[in-house]
Amino acid sequence: MKLHQSIFVISVLLLLAYILLLSVCYPSVREVIPIHYSSGGPDGYGNKLFLWLTAGINALLLLVIGLPLFFPEKMFRKEEGYLEDSFENAVKNRQVFLSVLSVVITLIFCGSSLPEIIPQALPGKAF
Repeated sequence: MKLHQSIFVISVLLLLAYILLLSVCYPSVREVIPIHYSSGGPDGYGNKLFLWLTAGINALLLLVIGLPLFFPEKMFRKEEGYLEDSFENAVKNRQVFLSVLSVVITLIFCGSSLPEIIPQALPGKAF
């Protein structure tokens, strides 16, 4: 497996672990959760269904990022003007960048809603 594919698989596994955790803990999550934060703390609230919305948006972004990773011949044009010495190196560099970006996006999306899931999953534990 190539480097960019291995990194991308990490983001997919993180998303699947988040979905599994959300599925298991969903009944114990409060009905109303904070969905927007400002410098003073939470200032917008919504239904706990927003947790699934973030997972869906994350999955959609991973799908869009995955297209140039697995189908580079359809996503990149062979032309001169790349900073790298060859077209293959240019594509490889962009694929590695996109795969790292997929991990960062998944960590942001999943990590931002974990505080709403985990305290309800572990009653009596203070985080």
